[in-house]
Amino acid sequence: MSFINHIAAQARGGSRFARRIILPSLLFLSISLFSAGNVSAAEPFEVIVAGVEGDMKENVEAALAIPHGLVRDGRVEPTWARRFARQSRDRAAKALEPFGYYAPEVATDLASIGDGGFRLTVTIAPGEPVRISHRSIVLSGPGEDHSRLKRLVANFPLTVGEVLRHDLYEEGKGKLLATATSLGYLDARFVRHEVRLTRAALEAEIDLELETGPQYRFGEVTFHGAEDFPEHVLRRYLAFSPGETFVDTKLSQTQANLYDADKFRGAKVTAEHDQAEEQTVPVRVDLEPMPQYQLRPGIGYGTDTGARASLRFRDSNSFHLGHELQGDLLYAQLRQVLSARYLVPLASRLDSLMSFSVQFDRDVNDTFDSRSLETEASLTHGFAKGVKTTFFLNLSQEAYQVGDEDSRVTTLVMPGVRLGQRRWRFDSPGRPREGYSWEVEVRGSSSSLGSDVSLLQGLIGGSAIIRLPGQMQLILRTEGGTTWQDVFDDLPASMRFFAGGDNSVRGYAYKSLGPEDSNGDVTGGRHMLIGSVELERRLGKDWSLALFYDSGNAFDDFNDFELAHGAGFGVRRHTPIGPIKLDLARQVGNNDNAFRLHMSVGFGW
Repeated sequence: MSFINHIAAQARGGSRFARRIILPSLLFLSISLFSAGNVSAAEPFEVIVAGVEGDMKENVEAALAIPHGLVRDGRVEPTWARRFARQSRDRAAKALEPFGYYAPEVATDLASIGDGGFRLTVTIAPGEPVRISHRSIVLSGPGEDHSRLKRLVANFPLTVGEVLRHDLYEEGKGKLLATATSLGYLDARFVRHEVRLTRAALEAEIDLELETGPQYRFGEVTFHGAEDFPEHVLRRYLAFSPGETFVDTKLSQTQANLYDADKFRGAKVTAEHDQAEEQTVPVRVDLEPMPQYQLRPGIGYGTDTGARASLRFRDSNSFHLGHELQGDLLYAQLRQVLSARYLVPLASRLDSLMSFSVQFDRDVNDTFDSRSLETEASLTHGFAKGVKTTFFLNLSQEAYQVGDEDSRVTTLVMPGVRLGQRRWRFDSPGRPREGYSWEVEVRGSSSSLGSDVSLLQGLIGGSAIIRLPGQMQLILRTEGGTTWQDVFDDLPASMRFFAGGDNSVRGYAYKSLGPEDSNGDVTGGRHMLIGSVELERRLGKDWSLALFYDSGNAFDDFNDFELAHGAGFGVRRHTPIGPIKLDLARQVGNNDNAFRLHMSVGFGW
């Protein structure tokens, strides 16, 4: 250490570079050397395994783990070391049996090292493995002809001629039994499970028989702890119906449905197997409701809307009918919204409901000012698996001024249909790891219905998250819209398309992209196309970094349009309500290449 001490002395009287760089480096080197010396001193008995690799080597090393008490006060008693070396032959040989090797040659060499230490080298020649000479896997009982069980038997992981792998044997058994249980054969068991081994011939015979027993069904369901909710409303969250074949995964799906309703603090769904009668299993659902009335204030900032304050009211069980009343107030620098919505669950399906809403909305931009009052009635139903279909009728009156156009007041009576689907897999609430969503909407109005303007409009949007190696994700987003209407100036501001902003083309201000008038004011377009590609790298549990490229614009003619481009990077803080996103973006291919900061909260997919 004299050399290190000498250099350190020079650094203490030297430059700032020496004090800031050399001294910390020497300290790290000294700690590393000290730690290395401690590690060597703490391991006076070393085991080296040679001749096998991979899982076989790991299993042998685990079998040869140094027993407690072999090392005392940093030394190894030679007698104990020699005993462990003798035992290691049988231990190593036994550790190879799960991989089908029953006749290995194991050689050991025990050598002295250092001050009272030893090195044990175990060299293994595995030899020829035991192979399967006969295999019989039989299903019996009421479920013997079930297609899924028969498919598992046909695809059992061990066949004649293959090496006897005990892990694959147990895996095949476990999957067969678990599948039978999940299909409602709750009494399924193996009445015969034998592996007969002939060591001399290196052969094994497998005999396996699964007796399925009778198939069980769901029985009556009882709810406890949520007496204020009508039972027919609670039954909407069930993923099964009494009388259906018992499938245990439908219990967990029911529990997930209850949590997703955001009405219950706790939900526990239990199959009462001990009370089963005539192969029907009753189910108990224990619930802990949230407070019926909730008031949630909030403050925040977004570059699209400026500083904002919000207030949300929710009655999760209106009139004790299982209906829901929602009220929202948003006051921001560039937008103010006051809305109310009443939801009525329909029938026994979770994806069927009727809603009625009313909303006042003021949207202020550099080039337009819009005030609208609208009411809407809608009916939602899942006609196809996982696809929600909503029919709606919207009545609105909007007063607006765009650019140098005259102020106008337009009334619209607009029916429409909306289809959408969401399929996300989450690592934690508010943080999806993969999946996709899409939505398509067609809406229109006609003077024959009492509207001031006749139009037809189509909208489409979608997003996807693709999981990549190295804690990375590829996030794709697209949005588009088109309008069929004769006189564009008659189109209200809220029905025109604009681009730019936090969830559009970053690098541009909110709704700053689109056709312009003679004064350079953006007046909006008949059509819109937007696309985004984002590469996100996770950093720990709640943070991530992102690189992104956005492209899109609003325009009037599909034969003559120009896309705007923006690129940049950002940081995300993930929360249960969605990510807090801070992005720094720059316009690409534009004379105004200044950076623009974007900040938003919530889901953008």
